[in-house]
Amino acid sequence: MIFESLSDGLFWSKWLPQLVYPLNLSLYLSLVALLLIWKGRQHLATLLLSAAILIVLIFSSPLSVMLYHNHETIHRSGPISDLPRADAIVVLSGDVGIPVPPRQYSQIGGNRLLHAFRLFQAQKAPLIIISGGNVFQNDNVESEALYSLRILREWGVEQESILAESGSRNTFENALNTKKLLQAHRISKILLVTDALHMPRAFSTFQHTGIDVVASPSGYAVAEYSRPTLLQWWPKVENLMIAKRVIREKLGIMVYRLRGWSD
Repeated sequence: MIFESLSDGLFWSKWLPQLVYPLNLSLYLSLVALLLIWKGRQHLATLLLSAAILIVLIFSSPLSVMLYHNHETIHRSGPISDLPRADAIVVLSGDVGIPVPPRQYSQIGGNRLLHAFRLFQAQKAPLIIISGGNVFQNDNVESEALYSLRILREWGVEQESILAESGSRNTFENALNTKKLLQAHRISKILLVTDALHMPRAFSTFQHTGIDVVASPSGYAVAEYSRPTLLQWWPKVENLMIAKRVIREKLGIMVYRLRGWSD
């Protein structure tokens, strides 16, 4: 399983980031430090513990929010009315909670599907294409794209206006498999919908495959409004999760470029 993941890119896109997330990294350093203390190497252990504390302090600060905001505004969205018309709206699945116990129905966890629906309602394209499979190949659940399709049907979108691509496990496969669908239906221009944070990598990957793509990001996490200075600079545990997400995307972009999957 590990060697299969290494060969198909899942290791680089799914597992590698786990090693360098700030909280994970600080825990690894702390565990090594405890081992060194047991071995009687207190000086090196002190250095590692200090590094672990420093990592937590840095990434629990507003620096994480600033990095996140800068990344998710690389592609800024405007009013839907200002967007050009396209042949299809391509929405990358991943923000729908699948109906497994205790859930009885699919849940909307983000804004991608809703944004795609709004684009469709505004007649920006006559077709919605949902791309996304089952990352871990679990036989007990269907692909993310199919659950998303059913939600669109519940919202009143006709079946003939939706296509689902269910084989993708990462952004690179989203682009490749979607391109095959586009070619089969003679579609040239798309509006691409995904989270604002994910859009830089997704846009570059789709563009790299030769698709004529217009970015239409959704789900901005950091709102631009003024807050009391103390709240802006006060360290927060949730900033570690913010750092985790933006580091994952930065690493993803780096790995995709190294593997020749994006521009």
